[in-house]
Amino acid sequence: MLPLLAGIASAFLVSGGSQRGHSLSPRASFARSPLMQEPVGASSPQGAALIERAREFIHSGSGFYSPADAAMFSEEFVFRGPYIGPLNKVDYIHVMNTFKIYEAVPDISPNAFGFCIDPTDCNRVWFIVRNSGTITGSIGLGNGLSFPPNGKKLQGCPETFSITFDSEKKVKLLTVGYVADRFEGNTQGTGAAVGIFKVAGLPFPPPGPLYALVTGFSNRVMKRILPDLPKTVSDPEDIPRWWPHSERGTEGYE
Repeated sequence: MLPLLAGIASAFLVSGGSQRGHSLSPRASFARSPLMQEPVGASSPQGAALIERAREFIHSGSGFYSPADAAMFSEEFVFRGPYIGPLNKVDYIHVMNTFKIYEAVPDISPNAFGFCIDPTDCNRVWFIVRNSGTITGSIGLGNGLSFPPNGKKLQGCPETFSITFDSEKKVKLLTVGYVADRFEGNTQGTGAAVGIFKVAGLPFPPPGPLYALVTGFSNRVMKRILPDLPKTVSDPEDIPRWWPHSERGTEGYE
């Protein structure tokens, strides 16, 4: 049963991933619209408030370390990671509500540090995460499927996160999983949910031909059989138009 479940997991986890030769419809160029006119630092009142908002979102609303708080997300929200994305708000929250990482790893902690304001975009907060916890709960896969816990300790490698806020202090862009030192921890050099899957023993193919093969199978077959499986990339027409990049899934990261 586990090999079959693992195969299903591999297929859905890359659903809608790398699709070479696919181009999105033209989008407006990504132009930053700073809330403040001058660069600000973490020690300024504006910067400190934005960093506090970022901390609040990560711990209490991101869907990773706790249930997602839809009110904290902009309707123009985009998620992007090395493997997964772009995802819009609806698709991202569905993914996080399916995986329920915070239940699979109930003691998970981001151990975040190094918060700073981007000197070229005063609405963007950067920081480093080094996830830790114990995998004592099942990882949700969608359509009633789940992957059982193995009780292993998670020791994540340091990875870069960023959060960009809109004028209402809602999250417009979330980037995660960009590993700073792949030799640390036990996630085999991967970050975010993929790193947790590695420790849990849940198969996840690396970028390359196998990834493309499983993605193709997932797109053509698995989504028809199991329509409630979470996406790892939103349909092109559903991505907010401000997002200017055409790469999908692992494209450009192989």
